[in-house]
Amino acid sequence: MVRTGYIAFITESGGGQDTDGDPVSANKVTSAFVACNLQVVKKEYKVWVEGQFKDAKYSVYVDNDQIPDGVEITTVKEVHLQDNKQLDLGVYQIQNIEFLRLLAQTKIVV
Repeated sequence: MVRTGYIAFITESGGGQDTDGDPVSANKVTSAFVACNLQVVKKEYKVWVEGQFKDAKYSVYVDNDQIPDGVEITTVKEVHLQDNKQLDLGVYQIQNIEFLRLLAQTKIVV
């Protein structure tokens, strides 16, 4: 795989309600950045996410053995992306996840 960027996975933990029934915000934890293949989505790619259509910006391919320990990909809702020079591209909501078993990679569309 050609490494053209970096990805960090943002997971949430905690949250819910305290003893008085007041809402408690979840803590967001960002993993370390790992190398990935980052591609700009060139065709119009719209996905229905949480009641609205969203345009996809990037398609990210990550080797399954590069995913940090303790990160459960199916529960991650956001990722932080950097280009190959480690310049910040921003935080994006995950729109689609595909497991490419023959390639031993995971494709994430944001």
